[in-house]
Amino acid sequence: MKTRLSTLFLLASAFTVAQGQLLIRVQQGNNIAQVANGGTITVNSTGVAQPKTLVVTVTYTGTTSISFSQPPQILGSPDFTVSRAPAGSTSLGPNQSLTMELRYLPGSSQQALSELDYPFTVAGAASSDPTQPATSTPGLLVLGLNGLTPEYSLNYSLSLDSNVVGLPPNGVLPFTDTPVNNTTLASMALINRGSGTGQVMSVSTTGDAFSLVSLPLIPTQLAAGGGLQFQVRYRPRQAGTDTGTLSITFEGGTTYTVSLKGRGIASYLTYSLVPASGTPQSLTPNQTIEMPGAAVNGKSSVFIKIQNTSGLDITVSSIAVTGAAFQVSGLPFLPFSMPPGDTQLFTLTFAPTEAGAQTGRLRIGNDTFDLVGNQQSSRLTYSYTGASGVTPLVPQGSLIFPNLQVGRTATVPFTVRNEGTAPAVLSSVAILPPGSGKPVFTLIGLPALPATIQPNATLSFTIQFAPTTTSLATATLRIDSDTFTLSGVGTTPDPLPTYTFQGPTSAQPFQQPTIGLTLASAYAVNLTGTLTLSTASDIATDDPSVQFVSGSRVATFTIPAGSTTAVFAGGSTQIRFQTGSVAGTIFVTPAFATEGGLDLTPDKPRQFQVSLAATAPQVLDLSIGSRTGTGFTLLLTGNTTTRSLSKITVSFKGKPGYNFPQTDFSQDLTTKSYVWFSSASAQAFGGQFQIQVPFTLTNSDSSSSATQPIQAIESVTVTVTNSVGASTAVTVPIS
Repeated sequence: MKTRLSTLFLLASAFTVAQGQLLIRVQQGNNIAQVANGGTITVNSTGVAQPKTLVVTVTYTGTTSISFSQPPQILGSPDFTVSRAPAGSTSLGPNQSLTMELRYLPGSSQQALSELDYPFTVAGAASSDPTQPATSTPGLLVLGLNGLTPEYSLNYSLSLDSNVVGLPPNGVLPFTDTPVNNTTLASMALINRGSGTGQVMSVSTTGDAFSLVSLPLIPTQLAAGGGLQFQVRYRPRQAGTDTGTLSITFEGGTTYTVSLKGRGIASYLTYSLVPASGTPQSLTPNQTIEMPGAAVNGKSSVFIKIQNTSGLDITVSSIAVTGAAFQVSGLPFLPFSMPPGDTQLFTLTFAPTEAGAQTGRLRIGNDTFDLVGNQQSSRLTYSYTGASGVTPLVPQGSLIFPNLQVGRTATVPFTVRNEGTAPAVLSSVAILPPGSGKPVFTLIGLPALPATIQPNATLSFTIQFAPTTTSLATATLRIDSDTFTLSGVGTTPDPLPTYTFQGPTSAQPFQQPTIGLTLASAYAVNLTGTLTLSTASDIATDDPSVQFVSGSRVATFTIPAGSTTAVFAGGSTQIRFQTGSVAGTIFVTPAFATEGGLDLTPDKPRQFQVSLAATAPQVLDLSIGSRTGTGFTLLLTGNTTTRSLSKITVSFKGKPGYNFPQTDFSQDLTTKSYVWFSSASAQAFGGQFQIQVPFTLTNSDSSSSATQPIQAIESVTVTVTNSVGASTAVTVPIS
């Protein structure tokens, strides 16, 4: 191609005279240059495939005329083309012009050489001899075209190995793992490997962990073969992966973009704490190392393990500790180098000389750790588990149970944890005051005490709330010297089921029938209750002999939870009572309560009634009192349910051979009985009475050999009468 262009340039020299009559101007953007015919124009593109347009204006400066008989053509590199041929007439008179456009579209960054050829003919001047025609002169417009294009490559090297690595557009620049707040630099080299000069308009990064270092003043030109050097700094702020971009913008708007990627790590080294017994724990720089507790003037020790998990040789220049209570020992010789995978071990000791928390710092190379040590002691914490989860509880705090219906129970798990460094001995757990009767708060599942709680271990038990009244219940939970308030409110229990009595509905005087009580259905809580006896009579206000066998008119009972039968003293399900001696009605009235004293008795409790009907008198005992040969006293004990007597009848039966002028005797008792039963003394005896009847006997035979009168009587029969009728006759012998 160069040989062809040289030949063209030689041919063009034959038309020097004609070419001198052309003025050629070339415009590139805002720049206009005048070029001689046969001269060369250099065109600089901004990059491969980035077009550049040339506007060529040709002006004829001769005195005749010029005509272009053929279209312009490009010889050489195809990167140059005629994008717009001259418009209008191709013949020009003096000072007339034509315009064409050329386009440079580089297909590569190599230099492109081309030539614009545009043949023409210049008309000759008119001759004074009309017989001689004007002579035309041929010519050729020639412009050499020199196309230049920049092309860029980006390389980087890291301090890890200083190897230069190419970085294509949209590639990734991977930084080595870098400790937090440390720096890794990537040295960047932007090379213009093209044929033309380029211009860098801007260089920028994204990503908080990435920034530019040593960047020259921008914009800047980059000649062919030239380079631009700068650095990208990676400084992670926290452990983890960081990403970003590096963007380089060139003239014309093209951009060279690559991705940046790095990982922040705590250190090039990894650390772990190895206790004397137990599981090793990983450590991170700036973490606090809590040493095992130790007594004053005692000590505790752990091992610190260092391992190089990076791909680099790491040098540890120093290991030091601050804080009077902390010491290091078993150190390797410093400084020492750790190849990848290497480990080292040394001892860290806590040796307090005074009570209280001790602090210090451990430094390994550039990595630091805070140290904390405490005097060895136990420390108990408390919590309980409710509907909302685990709730911490401090001494003097309160554990409040939700409102709960009397008869039901609620439980709360309670946990004692030893968060200290020494075992704790728990000696006593109790609920105060214990009180009497069934307690409202009780402990369930309490382990045997005293109990030892090791560090980080727990002791658990359950607190039960079983309200017995509809009021606030409180108690104190005491755990050794720590106390907590327990409280809860009982709500109204279920109503009492209906009940029935078992026993006779009628009775006779001086009987002892039994009575029982049964609920229609079982009740959820233990019940206590009483049965109370009372009487009603038209005859007397009361009969004191109506009472339970216990000697009282009130009998107590219990009904165990889940049962229906009342249980009286001695475990019996029946209780006896005395019916008394007076006609009327005996009432049995129940009362019910919970063990806590909550009254469950209905507003109008149903009573049990036992009727004692009015009957004829009853002779309970008949005997002969004092007696002589001529007389005796008749003693009678009886009962009248009407508390009244109308008469007494006494009948004598003589022995065979003896005659009595009168054998039956009656006496009116109406007045005497009224006086007796109306007296205060009689109130304690109900319907009971006692009658003494003296008798004097005479014999019609007055001789000394006569039989004493009393010896003639065989027996005496007595009946007593009241408003209902006469008693059964009772006979007593005289002899």
